[in-house]
Amino acid sequence: MTDDRLQISEGFFFLLCTLCFLIACARQMPPPGGPLDKTPPRVIDTVPADDSVRVGLDTPIRIRFSEGMDRRSVERALFISPQSARELDFRWRGDALEIRLPDGLQADRTYLVTVGQESADEWRNRMRSSYSFGFATGDRLNRGELNGRVLKSKEERGQVFVWAYDLSVVTAPDPGRDLPTYVTQPDETGHFVLPRLGSGNYRIFAFGDQNNDRTYSSGDLLALPPGDVMLTDEGRVRLGDLKLAVRDTSAPALVAARTPDQQHILMRFDEPVRVWGVEITDLSVLEIYQDPVDSSGVGLITGLQTQGVEYRMRVDIVDRWGNRDTTDATVRGDGTRDRRAPEVLAIAPAENAENVLPTAVIRMLFSDAMRLDPVSDLWVASDSTVVPRGHFEWVAPNHLVFTSDGLWTSGETVRLIGNRERLLDIGGNVLTEPISFVFSVMDTAALGRVSGKTSSSDVVIWVEGLAHEFFREQILRDTTFSLTNLLPGTYRISGFLDRDRNGQWMSGQIHPFLPAEPLVARADTVEVRARWETEVGKLESKIWWMLPASEESP
Repeated sequence: MTDDRLQISEGFFFLLCTLCFLIACARQMPPPGGPLDKTPPRVIDTVPADDSVRVGLDTPIRIRFSEGMDRRSVERALFISPQSARELDFRWRGDALEIRLPDGLQADRTYLVTVGQESADEWRNRMRSSYSFGFATGDRLNRGELNGRVLKSKEERGQVFVWAYDLSVVTAPDPGRDLPTYVTQPDETGHFVLPRLGSGNYRIFAFGDQNNDRTYSSGDLLALPPGDVMLTDEGRVRLGDLKLAVRDTSAPALVAARTPDQQHILMRFDEPVRVWGVEITDLSVLEIYQDPVDSSGVGLITGLQTQGVEYRMRVDIVDRWGNRDTTDATVRGDGTRDRRAPEVLAIAPAENAENVLPTAVIRMLFSDAMRLDPVSDLWVASDSTVVPRGHFEWVAPNHLVFTSDGLWTSGETVRLIGNRERLLDIGGNVLTEPISFVFSVMDTAALGRVSGKTSSSDVVIWVEGLAHEFFREQILRDTTFSLTNLLPGTYRISGFLDRDRNGQWMSGQIHPFLPAEPLVARADTVEVRARWETEVGKLESKIWWMLPASEESP
């Protein structure tokens, strides 16, 4: 190799090493070597200091952390309220961040700076909770405070943000369109604090940021408040719990409709629906029934159709979110007889179920609308089965319920067999298989109970077991409740104020604004012991309540 070629190779090697060094320096990575850092970072100093007044309008905002930070995570989780319409200018010097507002600080204004919980150090350790500090460019600092809790299940993913709107600035806020006045993030327990607020009327929203863009968009979980908050200049208010829920603002749509025989029309929608009414030109509708497994399916029993004739339908439907629509469709009549045997698609209690309540009712859900004939002699007696006393009721064309005249015997195993010849569908077809039930009844002697009071008579109590799969709902029409027949274990007691008295929690809507029904919940779980009554005190269902000045924020 010549000297020239050797010099070129050495130069190229030097250049390559230099580029690799620069790329390594530019990338932010956890520092190599040493023990693994698991300590969450924290804010140790700010400029201006918290509660400062008469801050100069040209003062830069500085935040010093306890260690080197993942800069992008901090910048994405940092909020200054009231918000600027333009992007903030970030400048880092080691573990300190300097922020400048494009329009500068404004005179006679209180600012709130929040470092969100998602801020992480170079080892990706997140802060334990959001950190906020406030300062004023005028002579006095706003001292109003609003705090609360966002309920989030373990299965829900993504960061959670809490947005507060000053209704004197945005009269009808829409989180999908309007920037909030104040922003923060809840801690790991769901609690959040918005300090340094001025007097006024506020509306709070919380959302789970599923796509990590720090804005509320379609598909994100959203929590609406139980009401707006009127805050005094130095008042401290705690808002009722916020519960994240999926929002759907689009009306349901008909996907398909077909006629499998001369008396059926089967419809499929793009989501679960309820049918409010059906009109078909030149054809009568005898029954409407829901698919017991997939409630996006709806069946119609009609008068006898004529082969090849086109029938025009108008269907009035509503989804679970209250979105209602009227849809039109055309189906071609089928002249063939229905020869498909009906099936039992679901039963309750489930096969071989354990710890069934002594008051349990028997439910049978069928694949087709059935003849609503009396079925008092359905049960068949044998050496291993009994014929219990009780009564049957068709609650829907494909839903049969049996209620026993007495309680199922505590601690025993119940075996029931039904005569399938007694159950025929509209076409006269018999069930494919016999109906049977086998379940074990709770030993009531080993059960416990929970009692307490509520702040209103129109409350629905939710009881959720943590040690085993258990969920019960109890509608109250009094302020005292008693939850009986509970297996020993740990439970969570919660519920909601049923304003519309329909037994279902209403999560509210953005526009026109309709607040969510207020939630009630105990902060602690309840331990239920055998043969023991546990009192949980009073469950409050307030929209918001004032806090004494001495009470610390959550």
